[in-house]
Amino acid sequence: MNSNIPNSPDERSPNNGGEELRNGEYNERNNPYFARQQAGAEPDLDANEPVLRSSDIKRLNRKALVFLAAIAALLILVIFWLATQSGENSPPPKQRTETVVAPALPQNMTAPVDEAPVPLAQQPSLPPLPPMPTDDSEEGSSAPERQRGPTLLERRILAESAANGAGMPGQTAAQPAPGQEESPVTLAKPISNPDGLLVRGTYIRCILETRIISDFGGYTSCIVTEPVYSINGHNLLLPKGSKMLGQYGAGEPTTRRLQVVWDRVTTPTGLDVTLVGPGIDTLGSAGHPGDYSAHWGNKIASALFISLLSDAFKYAAAEYGPETTTIGVGSGIVTQQPFESNTARSMQQLAEQAVEKSGRRPATLTINQGTVLNVYVAKDVDFSAVLPK
Repeated sequence: MNSNIPNSPDERSPNNGGEELRNGEYNERNNPYFARQQAGAEPDLDANEPVLRSSDIKRLNRKALVFLAAIAALLILVIFWLATQSGENSPPPKQRTETVVAPALPQNMTAPVDEAPVPLAQQPSLPPLPPMPTDDSEEGSSAPERQRGPTLLERRILAESAANGAGMPGQTAAQPAPGQEESPVTLAKPISNPDGLLVRGTYIRCILETRIISDFGGYTSCIVTEPVYSINGHNLLLPKGSKMLGQYGAGEPTTRRLQVVWDRVTTPTGLDVTLVGPGIDTLGSAGHPGDYSAHWGNKIASALFISLLSDAFKYAAAEYGPETTTIGVGSGIVTQQPFESNTARSMQQLAEQAVEKSGRRPATLTINQGTVLNVYVAKDVDFSAVLPK
């Protein structure tokens, strides 16, 4: 029997089996980890843990409270000391004294004249007529002209001059003539029918429906994009979608703007409104801005094309045309002149006419459809007759 094969439990001797299995000593002896586990006891980590008693906790709390109270008292003392120092060092406020200086009255060089002004309605009385000489006195007919009183014409002139202040030495200013009227004074008044008043100065924004070209005058229209209310905002006067109608004239635009006058509005609710509204831009300047074209390209291109044709005919005539030869009678000098083409001359005239016509062509201003326009209401419009009661 092989010695390496352990004996079966049945083959073991009863003595050995009983010895190994007694009290588990066989397993403990043959297990190497069991010996290590039993080598030393586990350390007790909580053995040396400090334990605070209730008296120690109370003592620590008292110390912390005393320390915090001391710090707070020190801070209060520092703040009080800084406040007292800043109050002592600051200079006392200066008292502001106000002095009222009255302007000196103007001094008149001459003493005022204590004369009552002549009222407007009062007219100076005419001087009395001198006594008429009697017929029986002979001295009346022989008296000199210088002893006679003023005539009726002289007395009227004197009265008019006295009334106007020209003949009176104490009169300082002339009174206004009875027929002269003073400028009227404007008065403020309440707005009548504010619930249905489209006041002057209202902006109406719309989108152009038709294209505008300034070469020819015509009519145009636009669609209102924002509702327009009365001056107090209570009633809707022009709803969104209303159609504005206007017209513009033909002519050369001097600037990049075109004047369009909008004079009629039709609303979806069935109202027909007549107004006066010139076109403006987004900032309120007069006229609608557009694309400006002076046609310089067409002018220069047409002139150059006709000039090149004229030069080509002249060159062909000089190169291939018959030459004219003249011989001087006395000097014998031979002179050759190129052929002058009538076609080249006609083309030169056409070029001049084209340049002149192109120069007279007016500039064109174009406003495409879909452009946002602004209209300025230039006159009040009263909607009170068409508003629902």
